[in-house]
Amino acid sequence: MSGSATLVTGPDLVGKTRRPPTNNAVRFLNGPGNGAESIRNAVTHQLKAGDVVIIPAGTGHWPTRIDDHTYLMIRVDPDKVTPLKDEAASRSERSQW
Repeated sequence: MSGSATLVTGPDLVGKTRRPPTNNAVRFLNGPGNGAESIRNAVTHQLKAGDVVIIPAGTGHWPTRIDDHTYLMIRVDPDKVTPLKDEAASRSERSQW
């Protein structure tokens, strides 16, 4: 929407570990997933306002630089893992991170 960023992506995760179900990011933000030390053979993308990036499930992604920005992120949750929240609950939760 505004600003710019550098995003690194790739499917070959080095040191991949599953995030535990007790992790707050798993419970409240984006559901089950993995963490990793790095991405082997990564591709670097320079993003600007108006760009759209679709990241398939299981693909590593790592923003290495985010300038002054406003962005919209949509995550698909077909298994309804993360709870629905109204705006007030979402704002309150973000202040705790």
